[in-house]
Amino acid sequence: MVTICHGPLESFSQLSPFPEVGLQSTDGRDLPEILPPDLIEPVINPRQTSADRIARLFNRDLRDLEEAQDDIVAQLDALPRVVRESQRVTGFGYHSGSAKKRPKWLQIDMEEVVSPDAIALFPVTAELDDETVYGYGFPRNFRVDISDDEDFRNYETMVEGRVDEPRGIRRWPFFRELSGFSGRYIRITATGLWRSPQSNQEVFALSEVMVLNGGRNLAVGKEVLALDSEERSDQWSRRFVTDGITTLGIPHGVEESPTLGFRARSEEPVLNSWVQVALREPMRINEVQLILADSPETVPDPTVRFPYPMKIEVSTSPDMLKAETIGRFNPSQISIIGSNPLIVPTEDAYGKYIRVTVVGSKKMSKLGFELAEIRVFSDTENVALGQPVNAAHTFKNSQWAPEFLVDGYSSRRNLVSYGEWLSDLDKRNRLVRRWLEKENTRLDLVDATVTRGVTLIGTGVAGILGFVLVALSRGRVRRRKDLEALRQRIASDLHDDIGSNLSSIALLAELGKTEADEPDLVEEEFTEIKSTADKTIESMRDIVWLIRPGEETWQQMLTRFRETAAKLLRAHEYSLVVKGDTNDDRLPLEFKRDIFLIYKEVLNNIVRHAEAENVDIEIDCRRNRLQLSVKDDGIGFNNLDQEFREGNGLRNLRMRAQAIGANLRVRSALTEGTSVQLVIPMP
Repeated sequence: MVTICHGPLESFSQLSPFPEVGLQSTDGRDLPEILPPDLIEPVINPRQTSADRIARLFNRDLRDLEEAQDDIVAQLDALPRVVRESQRVTGFGYHSGSAKKRPKWLQIDMEEVVSPDAIALFPVTAELDDETVYGYGFPRNFRVDISDDEDFRNYETMVEGRVDEPRGIRRWPFFRELSGFSGRYIRITATGLWRSPQSNQEVFALSEVMVLNGGRNLAVGKEVLALDSEERSDQWSRRFVTDGITTLGIPHGVEESPTLGFRARSEEPVLNSWVQVALREPMRINEVQLILADSPETVPDPTVRFPYPMKIEVSTSPDMLKAETIGRFNPSQISIIGSNPLIVPTEDAYGKYIRVTVVGSKKMSKLGFELAEIRVFSDTENVALGQPVNAAHTFKNSQWAPEFLVDGYSSRRNLVSYGEWLSDLDKRNRLVRRWLEKENTRLDLVDATVTRGVTLIGTGVAGILGFVLVALSRGRVRRRKDLEALRQRIASDLHDDIGSNLSSIALLAELGKTEADEPDLVEEEFTEIKSTADKTIESMRDIVWLIRPGEETWQQMLTRFRETAAKLLRAHEYSLVVKGDTNDDRLPLEFKRDIFLIYKEVLNNIVRHAEAENVDIEIDCRRNRLQLSVKDDGIGFNNLDQEFREGNGLRNLRMRAQAIGANLRVRSALTEGTSVQLVIPMP
């Protein structure tokens, strides 16, 4: 996070418009237990303190209010969510200059007469004097006009707006639906400028302007004029306000994606690779959108990548004869879009086939790339949806296939139009504001009810309440100690596993610098770096899974067991049999952590030391007891010999088993393989 200072814009970072932690209510009250972490994707947990429970018993109005809040949450569940984008370090948007003339204005040349059905203005979120500023430079009062005259001697006003939040705060896009207007030029005029509370400086700034028709953003790539502007090629420029890039990312709906998209993998070294969509018939093409593949895993999959230069072509021939190139992009340009669509508007493009080609290095090599979706718009219709796809090189499984490139989904959720998306987000934000207003009222009711109750009941009940509070306090202290112990264990896992691997990577990289004249050694070092990095990513995935909310059931634990066996035992013949009940009971985090780490350590020992060909895994959960059995036909070791001394691996297994009250038995003999059995009562 980078801080900005008023005056010359020396340093600036555009942040996600939604806060990472609880907000404050409009009266300044701090509500960390119940306030949503942001205004787009709230996670609302009703407060369950003693005061709330007591007030609920004696106040019907409070119960009615909480039912209304539950209804709002149910409505929010039916609206699309937004995953926060990372902060932007380039291309923030438009920033007004130092001209004293008023009012300030920003104007878009649509290049032809358009009839917009909606408009959206995106604010800038920034860090200012160690404080996050929402709506940096967003005008207090403004209007949006349309005209056929570039100088706006004659115009119609489509929208008049004002920021009605306290102190002019705007966290989310301003969105308005329109009808009955047409013109070539659209102008946003700031009739009341935003003023910095620190320096009193007046600023007009916008991150993005969208002019929508049929749900498509017609403003992408259009020329922008302004009364004055701050032009910094890497951060502020008029052209950034119509680049189609926002900190909200891809317009998603609510349906989870069943697939990831299209994956290309060449089996032989090649110079390039391509994929193309065949439309129903030759037609005019107004815009092509590419949605990059994005693994939904919390820890990114390093194999999902787009590291190559790319070009997009349109032709009436499947062999791309007389093809028209409508876009060329290098990897740095592709990386700038973040989690946004790559939008390529076209002028008079015509064809039936749209091809995306990636180009490798001058030397032939094996190429691979991924795309989640390709959308081709003729006017406002996505004419690529469900059409045939073919490619030079195709990788297919349940998650990747050519037909998934035109199924209407990104790698995460279904894709919707910008108009539908912004309309639903506007509904979501209004619902959250209603929830916050009701929450302030609810807190006042709780305080008033508890105060009256304590006054009427007197010292006797006060004594009982004191006893309850002491008990609650002791429980809170105990939970705090348990949480601190868990933190220490996670920190230990990070230090021992991730830290060790990262140290190895750093050491190997340092060695590589000293062996530049010996290519074979350098290649060996880089191979080792890649192997260590892969192990680090896998370890991080395990840690994230262990602590991720919503992943605590026994059924999910068994799914993870299967995935881990598939990864670690891919060079072995193995079987995994589950007996007994596989329910959705929640597992304590401690139990989940230790039993999974025991299981993974046993499999790792087989891979590293056993030299086995066959592995049999059996999981039996019956009568509230779990029995885990792992047998291999490897070289074994004689652990019944009196001179046998356990190594660190076996000692770690026994310590983890003792921590969860499990009985661990390890039996092994030379050339006869090894059997590990773990028996534990289910929590």
